[in-house]
Amino acid sequence: MAQALYRKWRSQTFEAVVGQEHITATLRNALRDGRMSHAYLFTGPRGTGKTSTARILAKAINCLDPDPAARPCNACRICTAIQEGRQLDLIEIDAASNRGIDEIRDLREKIGFSPNEARYKIYIIDEVHMLTKEAFNALLKTLEEPPPHAVFVLATTEPDRVPETVRSRCQRFDFRRIPTAEIVEHLTTVLKAEGSRADAEALVAIARRATGSMRDAVSLLDQMLAYGDDVLTLQRVEAVLGLVNAQSIGKLVDCLIDQDTAGGLTLLNALVAEGVELGQLVDQIVAYLRGVLFARVARAPELLDLPQDVVAQMARQAGQLTPAALLAAVREFTEARAALRDQVPGVPQLPIEVAFLRAAQACTGAAEPPAQAPARAAAAPAVTAPPAPPPAAAVRAEPARTAQPAAAQARSSRPASADEHGGVKLQAALRAVREMEFAGQTLVMLFSQAFSRDIADQMENRQHIEAAWEEVLGRRVMIRCALLGETAAPAAASPAASPADPDEQLLDDARRRGAVVTHLKKPGGKPA
Repeated sequence: MAQALYRKWRSQTFEAVVGQEHITATLRNALRDGRMSHAYLFTGPRGTGKTSTARILAKAINCLDPDPAARPCNACRICTAIQEGRQLDLIEIDAASNRGIDEIRDLREKIGFSPNEARYKIYIIDEVHMLTKEAFNALLKTLEEPPPHAVFVLATTEPDRVPETVRSRCQRFDFRRIPTAEIVEHLTTVLKAEGSRADAEALVAIARRATGSMRDAVSLLDQMLAYGDDVLTLQRVEAVLGLVNAQSIGKLVDCLIDQDTAGGLTLLNALVAEGVELGQLVDQIVAYLRGVLFARVARAPELLDLPQDVVAQMARQAGQLTPAALLAAVREFTEARAALRDQVPGVPQLPIEVAFLRAAQACTGAAEPPAQAPARAAAAPAVTAPPAPPPAAAVRAEPARTAQPAAAQARSSRPASADEHGGVKLQAALRAVREMEFAGQTLVMLFSQAFSRDIADQMENRQHIEAAWEEVLGRRVMIRCALLGETAAPAAASPAASPADPDEQLLDDARRRGAVVTHLKKPGGKPA
């Protein structure tokens, strides 16, 4: 039976460990200078070389080569025995399946015996965070008073679950996710040695799917090579892994920008019909939106580690969407990822479709440079806003999800600066706004709760709200806070509506800024 590539290409020397030079250089120097510790803690994501480095360290500590700088030599009987898995002085324990106190007690009983052949007994405990509390307490006693011939290497993906008392007795080394470029370089070396060929785009796709894990990348490459193609192509990788090409994801984001909901839903269902794995599809959408957001906010596309054509596409789209809209879209698809667990029979893609429609609502309108973004009239039940929302700097972008249209409009039309300057309490109170009415130059905000009304009606908070609306409308507005069902206070007597009428001025201003007037409540609560 052929050996799996990830086992065949497991690192056997410090130099062969990819992407962890900060660790391997430190360990080599410690070996050279004779400053080895009795306990190490290797932490980091899976597949980044923790157990491989632990085995290399076990060989180096016991290697018979007289030159410390040349260890491990991989030629002496100790190194050979460890590589072949027959060295009795190397004890590997999988804490995921041997997590109880009995296993640690057995370790403590045997650790006192001298090594059989090597200079040191090496104990590698993988997934050490899985040990029980009692097992950790038993292990702690051994770490506090270890015999001189024992060395421990604890490996874990979750160091925070290892008690501090244990961590403090170990030298800690943090393994990093391996960069895409280094994974691709290593896969190229493996392919050349195996006598196979692959397109560069195919190797990049594999490396990205591995998310920093070299073991996963080599395993995926092994799976791809099993198809026996003369040249491994990007299309083969996408088909086997259920990936969607970046161009399709880019078209979907263009549909969000263009408000082409019909086109977006058609594209989504076409991808589903092709057999795309739904979770992977959502993951790719979120990753793509993250790239657009990164291009919009950080303006450093070179850090995205993506092909130039994809980066250019993201940069174009970043100029058409506000950060608030992008954050809302990311949130919608992230929630859809969790909702996929409860699939609707017959339409498993429904959470993705709903997320797309909600994201399209959040992405309504094109983004404008923050410094030049004009203020726009805010929506209220008396003035129905057009599809394009005001800039994020003036109005909170929050897609409506409630069955109460008035409540949704009130929340979406709340000036962001009222929240920013008024603090958390005011922010929470404004969520209770259900309707808003113009009464002369007074904007009456109708709350569903007296408690929330009272908070907003405090002088300082009311001033924050008035300042925010003044910023939005470009004129002075008085705020009155009332309960839903109460009648707006009558405005001071004024002549019949004329160009100087405050109501007409507000409405004219709203119309100029793109609002559509449906009805107006006059003082006394009666429609005009």
